[in-house]
Amino acid sequence: MVSVILTTYNRAHLVLESIYSVLNQTYKELELIIVDDGSTDNTGALIENIPDPRIRYYKLPHCGRTAILKNFAIRQSKGSLIAFNDSDDTWEERKLEKQVQLLSQHPNIGFSITDAVNYAEGKILGRTWPGKTGVEFANIFDRMKENRFVVFTQTMVVRRECLDKNGLFDEDMPFGSDYHFNMRLAFYYDAAVIYEGLIWRFLHDANESNQVPVEYLEGFVYTFEYLFQHNMVSKKYLDKAKSHAFRQIGHLFKRQKKLGAARHHYRQSLKYNLLQPLCYWQLLKTYGA
Repeated sequence: MVSVILTTYNRAHLVLESIYSVLNQTYKELELIIVDDGSTDNTGALIENIPDPRIRYYKLPHCGRTAILKNFAIRQSKGSLIAFNDSDDTWEERKLEKQVQLLSQHPNIGFSITDAVNYAEGKILGRTWPGKTGVEFANIFDRMKENRFVVFTQTMVVRRECLDKNGLFDEDMPFGSDYHFNMRLAFYYDAAVIYEGLIWRFLHDANESNQVPVEYLEGFVYTFEYLFQHNMVSKKYLDKAKSHAFRQIGHLFKRQKKLGAARHHYRQSLKYNLLQPLCYWQLLKTYGA
């Protein structure tokens, strides 16, 4: 059985489409555990009216941390495989079937991920990995640590037994806990990558990752500090991560006209990587703005 975990907060206008994309999978051996982060809209009433015994709905006090919600759901789950979905994203109907088949045929693979189709306001923006097709069996950690490979948790199906080594989501992280979880998982286990858009990612202003980019970049640095402390990456990659994050934070502050903060973060970026002509240029522009 696959335990599908779906977290939500005030998404009554979106959540039903996400739920039914799970319930209508061609692979039927699943349970759907929905954890509501204290919604104040009619999310609960909508879910409780769905006549499907595979659904288990829990409403928790609002915490604002998806790691807490996901860990709660994992502890309630019963399946030997665990999958995740977001309440604003939908699955193609054969997503689970294809991933479960791969994991069944390849017992050495720890988890499976798929490509995603990104769209906004009715416009298709393209796939996450355009131009790639087929299935790849590989350890993707090196590509992830070099920022050459994006993994979305809502495409993932992972063996429960992998969590014994990998651990759960880091509940101390307000943002970026998915990335932290995925990096650890990719370090320990090989993946089956399906280069086919089997989920639809709805991009909008309320996406969690669009609301607090500075905190996400700080979470990115936190992840690499963890990886370095646990001998998963060298100091070279920790420094690269810090340089990248501080540069991006500098750009954010510069766009907000917070030039003092922008200068500070550009200098921090250069501290970890002096060979950045464009970063010097952006730093100089903050003095002339």
